[in-house]
Amino acid sequence: MYTQKKPIDNTHVVRERDRQRNRELFAVLSLGIPIGLFLLLFTWQNLEVIRLGREATRLQKDLKSVDAEHKALQAELDRLTSFDAVDDKVTTLGFAPTDAKTIVLVEGADRRAQGAGAPPPPAAAGVAP
Repeated sequence: MYTQKKPIDNTHVVRERDRQRNRELFAVLSLGIPIGLFLLLFTWQNLEVIRLGREATRLQKDLKSVDAEHKALQAELDRLTSFDAVDDKVTTLGFAPTDAKTIVLVEGADRRAQGAGAPPPPAAAGVAP
């Protein structure tokens, strides 16, 4: 009535390798890996194109803003260096027009050219300092 279950010892059973299955696995891997690598490369390339497109758009916006700032600064420079603006600034500083017959002698430029230890050049004859 009672049956005893006898343990089966399969440790000595050796299974042969299925060479046909190994060939099929090799064939699938040799086709699957290149296809997978191609898809990975294709995806990476498309993502890179999208990233570079966004960066190009950002750089174009930056270029437009820098160009607008350049134009504004150029207009400000033109306004500040116009004859009327310089004339107003000169008048506010207290400068007055000079007589066309007046001779102005500048000695500082000659002294720098000769060096610090050189004596000053002689004054021009007939011109009062």
